[in-house]
Amino acid sequence: MGFPSPANDYIEKRLTIDDFVVANPASTMICDIGDRLLVIDRSVPPKSGSMIYYELMGECGVGKIMGRSLITPDGEAFEGSVLEELEVVGVVTAEILKIHEPDRPTI
Repeated sequence: MGFPSPANDYIEKRLTIDDFVVANPASTMICDIGDRLLVIDRSVPPKSGSMIYYELMGECGVGKIMGRSLITPDGEAFEGSVLEELEVVGVVTAEILKIHEPDRPTI
């Protein structure tokens, strides 16, 4: 046996990215879309102004709900009957940008 170390009172928990961007671990997924990672929470209900990750006709995408329409980053708007076919996967709660560029020289 022995005595516990007095330094145990000063040990800090190691920080992870989950501590900052994941509120509901059971319903959160991370999606890689090229130059960034999206943190998507499937438990958050979408509302006007929310950025969502969606599936439409077998293709996935990101868009912002504006009233009764969905606006994509390209400026395309989905309205009316198209929205009935659209499946909302979840609400985007965070974006993580990739800034490492291995093809460019260090400055």
